[in-house]
Amino acid sequence: MDALAIAIVAVAFYIAWNIGSNDSANAMGTAVGAGILSFRQATLTIAIFTLLGAYLKGYKVMKTVGKGIVPEGYLTMEMALIALLSAGVWVTIATIKGLPVSTTQAIVGGVIGVGLATSAPVNWWTLTKIAAAWVASPVLSGILAIILYKFYSYVISKIKSVSTIEALYKALAILGGSYMAFNFGTNEVANASGPIVGAGFMAPKTAGVLVALSLAVGALTFSYAVMHTVGKKITALGPVSAFAAQFGSAMAVSIANVFGLPVSSSQSIVGGVVGVGLLAGRGVDRKVIVDIVFGWVATPLTAIGISFVLLKLFALAGMV
Repeated sequence: MDALAIAIVAVAFYIAWNIGSNDSANAMGTAVGAGILSFRQATLTIAIFTLLGAYLKGYKVMKTVGKGIVPEGYLTMEMALIALLSAGVWVTIATIKGLPVSTTQAIVGGVIGVGLATSAPVNWWTLTKIAAAWVASPVLSGILAIILYKFYSYVISKIKSVSTIEALYKALAILGGSYMAFNFGTNEVANASGPIVGAGFMAPKTAGVLVALSLAVGALTFSYAVMHTVGKKITALGPVSAFAAQFGSAMAVSIANVFGLPVSSSQSIVGGVVGVGLLAGRGVDRKVIVDIVFGWVATPLTAIGISFVLLKLFALAGMV
């Protein structure tokens, strides 16, 4: 394996570790925040179901990220390396600050940046669809979360046994988190593996499994700060609202997976949490929301800028 191949594998693992560190909160942050699952229980569940999602269903979004933004044949291994590295740098900064930014947006921005820097044709129609999905997914998540919250609140109000309610709470948390983690594998893992699949370096399933394993390490080692933000800082969550936010956002991501669109699970889960928080009358910390939305806007623009500059520097050094 030559130096470039080793570098690509290393950076792909780095970005996957970042995804696990930052975005794993989207799958289990609400359950941990509500006190239903411990941090270690949550990260183990994430690891299992993310791996399944990446292996079984990750190829659609990998194709969009790797070949749909910059056409096949234009994305070289060097460009894939720079796109991944640019995204990883920004997500690491956001993770340190405990800010749940979108790794999807960072990697899409990285691919756009290298495309613009090399004057490669960029598929603006595909980007328009992706951007529309970014806007729609948190709104749809909020709506679905509200519907689920109302339905399960009604069901639980009819149950008289406290032990039955407690068992149901935990079952719902595990079900919702597992479903979200599966979607996490089908969508978020493709963000890290898409560029290397598009550059022809690895087959989709191989890339998906390797990246999913690195993502699980990121979730275990460095995800607590963002999990705390999603689970506790936005609004206070109870067991039913936690499940509604999880499952509503997972359903929104599933819809995007059908169309192969790389949406942000970060945006989806925040939309779900805000929706149930407002409905349940618990209030929403507007300052936290403003910080999160700023991160969403800044992420693709920052990644475009970093990847554009890096590619130009690499070109000047004769490395591209």
